Amino acid sequence: MSLGTLLNGHLILADGAMGTYYQERFKKRNPETQNIRHPERIVAIHREYLAAGARLLRTNSFASNLETLLGREQEELPREQQLSVISENVRAAYGNALLAVEQEGLRPWGQELPNAEISPKTAVYLAGDIGPIPERGREEEELLEEYQAMVDALMDAGARLLWFETFADLSYIRRAAAYAKARGEVFIQASFCLNKFGYTRGGISAASLLAEVKECNVVDGIGFNCGVGPAHMYQLLQPLDFGDLAVSVFPNSGYSDILQDRAGYQENSAYFLESMKKIVSLGINIAGGCCGTRPEYIARMARELPKAAAVRGGSSGARAGEGCLNKGGNPLYRKLLAGEKPVVVELDPPHDGNCEKILKGAVLLQEAGVDLVTFSDSPMGKMRADSIMTGARIQRDLMMPVMPHVTCRDKNRIAMGGAFFGAHMNGIRNLLLITGDPVPAGDRSGVTGVFDFNSMKLMEYLRRMNLEYFPNDPIVYGGALNQGRANLDKEIARVQKKLEAGADYFLTQPVFSREDAMRIAAVKEQTGAKILCGIMPLVSYRNASFMKNEVFGICVPEEVVERYHPQMSRSQGEETGIALALEMMEVLSDIADGYYFMVPFNRVEMICRIIKRMNETCRI
Repeated sequence: MSLGTLLNGHLILADGAMGTYYQERFKKRNPETQNIRHPERIVAIHREYLAAGARLLRTNSFASNLETLLGREQEELPREQQLSVISENVRAAYGNALLAVEQEGLRPWGQELPNAEISPKTAVYLAGDIGPIPERGREEEELLEEYQAMVDALMDAGARLLWFETFADLSYIRRAAAYAKARGEVFIQASFCLNKFGYTRGGISAASLLAEVKECNVVDGIGFNCGVGPAHMYQLLQPLDFGDLAVSVFPNSGYSDILQDRAGYQENSAYFLESMKKIVSLGINIAGGCCGTRPEYIARMARELPKAAAVRGGSSGARAGEGCLNKGGNPLYRKLLAGEKPVVVELDPPHDGNCEKILKGAVLLQEAGVDLVTFSDSPMGKMRADSIMTGARIQRDLMMPVMPHVTCRDKNRIAMGGAFFGAHMNGIRNLLLITGDPVPAGDRSGVTGVFDFNSMKLMEYLRRMNLEYFPNDPIVYGGALNQGRANLDKEIARVQKKLEAGADYFLTQPVFSREDAMRIAAVKEQTGAKILCGIMPLVSYRNASFMKNEVFGICVPEEVVERYHPQMSRSQGEETGIALALEMMEVLSDIADGYYFMVPFNRVEMICRIIKRMNETCRI
């Protein structure tokens, strides 16, 4: 008998919190770090939950990731050793859970047991617990490798139930689950963390998650844990039709209070029980507790919940689709679609809060016929006025469309979502989403880079927000393209992933050579991306030499530098820069879908002169 078949007719009681209960008992965080150092503590907590009546036990491997286990020490280890640390810890976590089951005189569920012995009363279901790995701007393939290391360790140890919990979306679960299913027979439960409004930190609604899981052939069950207390959890679950999916629910005991840098929860096991009775009456298969719950919560549930349980039948439920985004009202999107060539010009937000200069520059650009003004987001990790707020001011005062840059460095998921809401409220409908420059080395003692996302994950986040909140008037967004990357195939793969994440256009690094132009053409040919080619007019010999020798990732050929000389006047330098820009645009004329100008030293008039000559030669 499979676990899926068994769940169709029983309510299984699971354990409660490990993290908050461990902290309460031993005054330390991150119990995953103790699987090997103090296994007796982990075994003791598992046994308490089993003695209370839990018959599904999650292994203490939720945060068995490099950040928790090694912190900054991971940087000193080779990759193979890093993955070995994860594997060793996860195997120890499974071993501790198995030992607790044996010491309580119970038996672990598994295919090796006779069918007659597989029941909630005579077996304990060991769930190999996997939590989200902090991304911090890391590459997707690197993170997936760590998820796979956790899957391998759990399945090698004997796990046939993998429990992905507290996730914000299905992206990594889907790929890790497919990897696990390819290894052997395994049941996959995917559990998500909602806020009290029914959305994950990724901006995805419970209904959308349910629709995705129903369509996903490698996930067997859906769950919701953490984030909210039992009352809000019940309200969020009521309208959902789960169909044939196995459903698990693990609410927090309530909402925490932070005392001495620790999350504290009041004792409310009687209240929690009454709310859980309502939840299981909806036809829940697996009930347990998350943050703030303790063994006494499970003991109360063991006595009372079976009386309240209502098991669902086999209704398949409605399958909701993601829907479509209506981008037709966006002028930039329409222009790109029509094959016209929009002109975008980048201005740096002020470093002192004085917007007079940037307003004057934007006025000149508007008069020159520029389609959009774009604003960098504290480039080089140096503080400037917020790009979205700057854009909102320019758009309000001049009625001119803007495209703020948004980097992943400075805002966590909560702040990023708030920034997108704020941008939309202020009429901003275009954004450039990039990973961003790191915090400069000299500032790292006092400034922390957040990097909850990389650029692709940030795009997926905004795509979800568009679908959930702005489907009829979405924010159209683009990404960066680095045509100078040594491995162009890798850059092409990144562009393809960004397209899949909803990017509608790309802005390149400055183009100074025919070779760069041909590389952009190759990207365009293989991906079909709409590309606005970067043009940066250099203004002097010093400027050209600096860009060639000191700015990583931008290729300035020696023949470009040789067009300047140290004794040039300002006007001579500008004329040389304008001539080079127009020559480069001639090379790009059959490649570019538009042009993206970077303004040197705030010389907006220089850009206006280039645009005027472009119009005269009809090369836009």
